[in-house]
Amino acid sequence: MKRWLHIAGILVPVICLWISATSAAENADVVITVNRVIYPGQEVPADAVVETPLRRPLANGMQVIRDVESIVGKVAAKTILPNRLIVPSALREAYAIEAGETATVYYRNGGLSIVMDAVALQSAGYGKPIRVRNTLSGRTISGVVMPDGTVSVEAR
Repeated sequence: MKRWLHIAGILVPVICLWISATSAAENADVVITVNRVIYPGQEVPADAVVETPLRRPLANGMQVIRDVESIVGKVAAKTILPNRLIVPSALREAYAIEAGETATVYYRNGGLSIVMDAVALQSAGYGKPIRVRNTLSGRTISGVVMPDGTVSVEAR
C-alpha cells in the first residue's frame, strides 16, 4: 500500500504538468475571429466572436487576438473580416464622448463651480484630453473626460 502511495505521489504531479502543457499548446493554436463583417466604429458583439483553430503556425513575431476578453466590447478601428486573423491595432477602446455630441462641462476652482453645455470637437475616451466648444459663447475649451462622461476643466 505504501508503495502505491509513493507511485501515486510521483505520477499525479507529472500528469498535472502534462495536462497543463497540453492545454497551453492547444491555446497556442487557437485565435479569435469574427463570423461577420465589423465595420470601423462598430462595437464587437459577443455573438460575433468565434474561436478558430490555426491551420498553420503564425509567422515569427506576428501578434493576433487570442482571447475573447480582449475583443468583446472594443470598437473596430478598421474593417474586420470574417474568419481572418485580427491584429490588436484593428481594435480600440470605445470613446466616452463622440465628436459632435453634447457634453456637460464642469469648472471648479475653490468654492466657484461653473456648469455649461458644450459640443465635443473630437472623440475621446475616459481620462483623455478633449476639446469642446461652448454652445453659448462659441469659445473652444480644453478639458479631460471624466468617468461619468462629463468634461472637467482646470484653471490655467
